[in-house]
Amino acid sequence: MKNHKRNRLTWATLAAAVAVGSLVAQDVDPVTQKTQLLSEALAAREKGDLQVALEKFEQIQKISADDEAAKEGIATVKAALAAADKAKADAEAAKLKASQPAPVVPAKPATLLDEVASSHENLYREVAQAIAVAKQTAELGDYAGALKVLDGANGALPNNTAAQNWRDEIALAKQDIVSRRESGDQGADQLARAEVVRLAKINAAAIDAASALINEAESSVRKGELDDATTLLDKASANLPRNIATKPVSDRIKTVKSSIISRRAFLAMDAREMNKADAFVREFERLNGADDSSSRRLRAEFAAKKSDPAYRSVDEISPGLRAKDDKVQELLVKGRARYLYGDYAGALDAYREILQYQPNNSESKAFQVRIRQLLSQNSGQWNRGVSKGKLLELLDESWKLPEVYNREVGPVGGVATSDPVLDKLRAITVPEINIRDLPFDRAIAQLTIVSQSYDKENKGVNMFVIDPDRKNPSVNMTLRNVTLEKAIDLITKQVNFTYTINSGIIEIRPDSGSNDLETEFFPLSSAAETKMTGIGTGAPSASTGGTPSPFGGATAGAGATDANPRNDGIKNFLTRSGVSFEVTGAVLNYDGTTLIVTQNRKNLERIRNILRRYSDIKQVHIESKFIEVSESSLNELTTNLRLSQTVGGVQTIRAQTNLRSVNDVFGSATVSNPGTIAVAGLTATVLDANGNPITVTQPGTSTPIANNPPNFPSGNFGGREPNFGGAAGWSGAAGAYNGLIGTIGSYDLSIFLKAVEQNSGSDLMSAPSLTVLDGKTAIIKIAQLLRYPQSYGDTQSNVGSQGGGQQGGGSAGVTITAGTPQDFTVQEVGVTLEVTPTVGADDSIALNLKPKVTEFEGFVEYGGTSVAISGSTTVTIPSGFFQPIFTTREVSTDVTVFDGATVVIGGLTREEVKTVNDKVPVLGDIPLIGAAFRSSGKSTTKKNLTVFVTANLVSPGGATLRSSYPGMRAGSVFQNPVVLSPGGAVYREPVEATPTNSSPREAAPAAPAGQ
Repeated sequence: MKNHKRNRLTWATLAAAVAVGSLVAQDVDPVTQKTQLLSEALAAREKGDLQVALEKFEQIQKISADDEAAKEGIATVKAALAAADKAKADAEAAKLKASQPAPVVPAKPATLLDEVASSHENLYREVAQAIAVAKQTAELGDYAGALKVLDGANGALPNNTAAQNWRDEIALAKQDIVSRRESGDQGADQLARAEVVRLAKINAAAIDAASALINEAESSVRKGELDDATTLLDKASANLPRNIATKPVSDRIKTVKSSIISRRAFLAMDAREMNKADAFVREFERLNGADDSSSRRLRAEFAAKKSDPAYRSVDEISPGLRAKDDKVQELLVKGRARYLYGDYAGALDAYREILQYQPNNSESKAFQVRIRQLLSQNSGQWNRGVSKGKLLELLDESWKLPEVYNREVGPVGGVATSDPVLDKLRAITVPEINIRDLPFDRAIAQLTIVSQSYDKENKGVNMFVIDPDRKNPSVNMTLRNVTLEKAIDLITKQVNFTYTINSGIIEIRPDSGSNDLETEFFPLSSAAETKMTGIGTGAPSASTGGTPSPFGGATAGAGATDANPRNDGIKNFLTRSGVSFEVTGAVLNYDGTTLIVTQNRKNLERIRNILRRYSDIKQVHIESKFIEVSESSLNELTTNLRLSQTVGGVQTIRAQTNLRSVNDVFGSATVSNPGTIAVAGLTATVLDANGNPITVTQPGTSTPIANNPPNFPSGNFGGREPNFGGAAGWSGAAGAYNGLIGTIGSYDLSIFLKAVEQNSGSDLMSAPSLTVLDGKTAIIKIAQLLRYPQSYGDTQSNVGSQGGGQQGGGSAGVTITAGTPQDFTVQEVGVTLEVTPTVGADDSIALNLKPKVTEFEGFVEYGGTSVAISGSTTVTIPSGFFQPIFTTREVSTDVTVFDGATVVIGGLTREEVKTVNDKVPVLGDIPLIGAAFRSSGKSTTKKNLTVFVTANLVSPGGATLRSSYPGMRAGSVFQNPVVLSPGGAVYREPVEATPTNSSPREAAPAAPAGQ
């Protein structure tokens, strides 16, 4: 109401100003013009000519930009125009909708709320009719009757929020009637009153529109369409003016919004989404105030349900648990599917991954046990057989001898060991260079042009002069048929400049001698370090004069020193290569992986070029193959006759032929006869029971002392050959026929026949292989270790005196102590190969080979027989001092081969033929029966030991470095197919290398396969 009164006073003042202006001022001044334009604008708006009214108000604003009446008039006219446009659009939409057949909507049963709403709508229509009647009555001048009608309409309205807009309409109508009754004229006050009425109508229209939206929102709430209801309430709130007349509508919007928020909060609680519920409760408190009773009740309900575990969501209590469960379910399905289709490795991966999310998942563990049992039954038992078959196949293939597979003269291509720019400088030859009094920078520019002209690739080199002092001296030079490197070297020396190559650019700067020092870091591989220093990777980092003490103290010998042998070795190598460390301040330090050098730029460039040569890690795979083939044969026929006589049970040999066998001739005994302890016989006279003398004879005894050499196991390279024919002496030879032919009187004639045909052989092959760094020595040994003493202690023997009475009874005690072995040493019996490869710049391999074959021949006994005599006891003791006999075949050679070539070392052969032909003269020549008086035998032994050594350049991955073969590309990496991880066996996935069109010999190193 205050706004209405204020507007009324404003319009009354404006009308008075119009009247005063028309009486006082006769000329057209701005005030008069504004008043006239305002009257025209109001009149046009009342007629409905809104566009003309807008133009008049805009003219007033041009005269006075701060005119409040013009601003308010423009705003109302624009609002009216917008409303008219909207009404027109709505009418067209309604017309279009009316032209279409209406959809058949089934009738809904009326609820109690719908009946109440329908009755209210009827009442509101009657109130609207009463307001119209009151206005018509007031137009006729019956103001009292009009007010009475309005009072009756106001009393019929229900006491609720929806009826508030009709009460406002009635109040406005009553105010209009009272104003008209009090004014009674059509002046400025009437215009103000008309404006107030118009604004009240606009306000009432906005309230009606907002009320309609609120009603629609309430209907949506009852249907559960909370989002649509919220949208309608936001729209109603946005279009509703903010004044005292619209406050009831705003409160109604607030009430409906509170209901929606509260309902959403309860829905979130029921869905166990406590975070959302808390957000809705907070929104409810912002809308109604935290101290409001409804807010407190909602907060209390939220707190009670939040403390109830049944209303807490698993996503809130255990974030990510639901996602883990979903992932586990997906993996279970994947694992079952892979198991079904036979992808057992993939199924194991899936089931192992399940345990990362659910460590106690029983299905995953059960399937893993089942799959591993299945793999063990189906595949595990065959792994051993497959590996064994591969190894046996490899053994069979190793018997193949080398063949010619590559008929090239040498390896194709080499390894770049210097800077390509430096190579280009050396390759470009200039026929003539003639420079006369040219500044240095221009002379260098001319050389740059010359380099491009005489370069085969027509690229030349980049040269850049760095002259901070701008010396730029003059140059004079005339040369013919020189390399570009020599020309640059001479022209820079002429003016005391120097040049270095940095990132493909030749940098030329004044030579500052040792003052311009720089520090650079060069990575150095262990292979390069070993090749430069000759010290292995396992060598200590500091050199001492004696053996290191385990207690960390000073070492024995020459004393400790702080020198680092690797530093000194690298420094000496670089010094011998032309890098001087006599420059003041020049230092070098090696930390095990990086070489730190402080030098001038010239020497740094030299070091860089040297290290570039050694940066390529080269190692050689040595394949050695030892093949020994031996064959032995024996053919022998020996016949011996013997004539013997037996008298008194004692056999006496009267005659025998004694023809020799092969073993009798060549298989001589290597030990002395066994020792004996001999006691002579005794004769004594004793008395019997009757006192008669009786002679008693005690026979002598002889106890042998064994003297056998130790046994040496066979099976080694170069072992002992068989001892054909058995022990020495034909009478005890194994396999001989000993038979009695006949008896002539008291004489027995016996024949001893020995016929032997033996053949034996052995094939022994061993193919050890290893990989060694360039310049290091590799040792291959296939040998048995024979441990034997180099000396013996003295043999001790002690024979005691005889005991007994006068009859000479008793015996002497004998004590024998053998010589104690002393100073044991070890001899390797077999084959040893030492090889040192050195890889050249063209990938040729220089091999220093030292094969050595050591064979065990037997034992030899040193010393003589010791004899001790005491009374009737005689002790004969053999020496028993055995020493082994070895034969050695050794070769030392140096040879250079290409990558993959094989060196054959022969000559380690041996062939021995032994023959025996014995006969009895005359009798041995008699036909037929002469064979009984002849003995013949032949023993043949052949041995051939050949050593094959193959050298291949290999990469750190185990494959060949530059050559590719079927199934193996150059630079491939050989890896175990199974990786033992803490979680179990993990199978590698094959990685295919990128195809290449290069030939196998020229193939460049490819990406490692299997990584």
